[in-house]
Amino acid sequence: MDKNSFKFQIDKYIIHFTVPIVILMVICSSIGIWHQKLYSKETIDWLSQCIGQDISNLFFVVPILLVSGIGASKGCRTFKIIWLGTMITNVYSYIIYCFAVHFNFLFHIYCCILGLSIFSLICFFTKHINEDFKSWFNEKTPTKAVGSFLLIIAGLFIFLWLSDSLPAVLMGTVPESIVKDNLTTNPVQALDFSFFLPLMIIAAISLIKKKRLGYILAPMMIIFAIITNIDIISLMTVAMNMGVSSNISLIICFSVVTFVALVFLWKMLKSISYQFLQ
Repeated sequence: MDKNSFKFQIDKYIIHFTVPIVILMVICSSIGIWHQKLYSKETIDWLSQCIGQDISNLFFVVPILLVSGIGASKGCRTFKIIWLGTMITNVYSYIIYCFAVHFNFLFHIYCCILGLSIFSLICFFTKHINEDFKSWFNEKTPTKAVGSFLLIIAGLFIFLWLSDSLPAVLMGTVPESIVKDNLTTNPVQALDFSFFLPLMIIAAISLIKKKRLGYILAPMMIIFAIITNIDIISLMTVAMNMGVSSNISLIICFSVVTFVALVFLWKMLKSISYQFLQ
């Protein structure tokens, strides 16, 4: 079929979700960065993480979400994938804001952002429930390479979190990081163990086996990994500036992983057959 025969498929619901989320994120992140008394109940380490996340949200996530939302609403497949990956990262971040940050006057806005992000994903997959995502890509798609990369990333984080939590479970104690940050549990580990790492593994295996869902979940989870790494780099940089810790080596490691993830994402996205749906 001639590429010119493809028409724009307008998905207005995407921009209807994206615009209010972006506005609310700008409000929350700006207040968090420039009115740090918002986090007065947090420990110094958790304070640096909150501010680092706010900086990443305002200067990185918001622009990507807005640009990809506009492109996705016009039917561009590349922007749809970027939008999905950014939105699922938003769900991850705002679950932490809602459940791990001490109650403050932005609580209801956190809930709104989380709810809108969740329902935007539900709306997308409901609308595209019968979509053959495999048909979006050509035969040169590096399925095994991308799938293997995701399995490695998932495996590394599983090992990292188990090395922190499993000894404490076996010894009947609480990990030092939880005690230090005055938390009831580690929200990042809880989210990763229960949902995001399993989803990454499912996406990787599905792509390797060339299942249709793998073609949408795999690049989505690569974007999730990229944005999450940038969030981590941001919060570690803030922690260094506040004198909380020295994380140069970790920042370099996460930067390298982010670069490699960008290469795999580029290889995946460049194999999209047609940018616009029929």
